[in-house]
Amino acid sequence: MGQGPIILFGAGATKAGTSWLWDYLFSHPEGHLRTIKELGFFGTNYPDGLHHRARKMDKEIAEFDAKLAAGTAEWPKWLVRQMMDRAEYREALVSDDPQTGYLNYLLNDVGDRKLVADMTPEYGLAPVERMRAMTALGNVRWIFLMRDPVDRLWSHVRMLVRRLKPAPADFAAACLTKFDQVLAGQAEDVTLRSDYAAIHRRLVQAVAPDQRLAMFYEDLTAPGGVDRVTDFLGLARHPAKLEKRVHGGIPVDMPAALQARARDWLRPQYDYVSREFGLPAAWAAFPELNSEVR
Repeated sequence: MGQGPIILFGAGATKAGTSWLWDYLFSHPEGHLRTIKELGFFGTNYPDGLHHRARKMDKEIAEFDAKLAAGTAEWPKWLVRQMMDRAEYREALVSDDPQTGYLNYLLNDVGDRKLVADMTPEYGLAPVERMRAMTALGNVRWIFLMRDPVDRLWSHVRMLVRRLKPAPADFAAACLTKFDQVLAGQAEDVTLRSDYAAIHRRLVQAVAPDQRLAMFYEDLTAPGGVDRVTDFLGLARHPAKLEKRVHGGIPVDMPAALQARARDWLRPQYDYVSREFGLPAAWAAFPELNSEVR
């Protein structure tokens, strides 16, 4: 492993606490996290997708600039900081050596702080060879967060539907329709991000045990949960605001019949996690598996 600040990659899972963890590490005095949580440099379409990400930065900069011009920005100084970060990252993406530009972006002005991070859940879908190449960049660590599979899937679906901006009165029905599509195999990306077993197996193949941490969202956000993260990263322990919600979704009750279908669909994930880690008490979907602790 290399020297210098740790480069932390968050491998997901989607809607399993990566934003909450990023927010915590952003506020940690030994962390140097930029204002873009998901840089996605090594995402699914790497390297062909770099110019697409540059265009995304252009779009976000324009949107932020419009808010500033209209006087509608709630936190203008924070918005300016986000714009500056995006402009700097965009230049890295379109440079002659994007990977060096990416690393320079992460490490710019790091000083004596010990951690930089790119918390992109999509990285959990990366092939083993790409994970190995990312790990070879320097002093790298990986974190993979897992949440009760049914809860995570329902949250993921609500996030996707929210992006479609349906009328408030239609939101719950749209969530149920989307959920049916997922369970029918009509949403491949959601299915892949629900596959804890495949993601974890790739991490095990690509990353040495002392460079990876798999953890439950339910444990992370419990008292003392972040201590396991800071100990893993070699950071000083720092208090967390456990009550803080980050990117909370719109609440919608899941019908019991749909919940039962989801449990059956996700049964292989509960089985895998039970064999590898033992199920946390908070995962009540299959309590008979809780005794299978390894």
